[in-house]
Amino acid sequence: MTSFSTLARAARLGSTRKRGVTLIEAVLYISIALALIVGGLVFFQQASLAQRTNSAVRNISAIASESRGLYQQQNNFDGLTHGALINAGAVPTSLISGTNLKNEWGQNIDVATTGSTDAPPHSGFTVIYPGLPTAACVRLTSTDASGSGRVGSGIRAIAFRAPGGTWNEVNPASSTGTAQLTPALVAATSACAQTGGIVDVRFTFNR
Repeated sequence: MTSFSTLARAARLGSTRKRGVTLIEAVLYISIALALIVGGLVFFQQASLAQRTNSAVRNISAIASESRGLYQQQNNFDGLTHGALINAGAVPTSLISGTNLKNEWGQNIDVATTGSTDAPPHSGFTVIYPGLPTAACVRLTSTDASGSGRVGSGIRAIAFRAPGGTWNEVNPASSTGTAQLTPALVAATSACAQTGGIVDVRFTFNR
């Protein structure tokens, strides 16, 4: 006959085993939950970057198109500024922040003529889009040899710099032999891969 103490020990042993299985299951559930959370965050970040980049493509294209349209009857772009575009209602309203234009990363967009030293004077204009993550920079600045890219056509040159640094300008149709600004080329340290992972980009457009 089984004694009462033997039955009690067996019950305690069974209870311990149940607690052990429950603990293992809990750890497994937590691990799965953490993996799902991390995966969700990565997906959200990628989706957010893609959404902002696509919005930047549309907005830079709109700024270039509206600048050309606004000065279509003029001989050049003398007097073009972001303020002139705002006053003429020639920019997407989503970019307007008081007297400034703000991009998708909360930085001030600057629009200006290429200046009196250009040949001929004021024959083009620039759009400075600052504060871009490296991945967005690569997607926005890849350009073919004719000066056409995701942000439009008639791109004379694209310049890159770390925030507050010195511009490094690249001409898509340069006589130095650069046939086009490929993703691999603009991903280089001197272009989109600036220290800190943030880069300012200056697009120079022809008429």
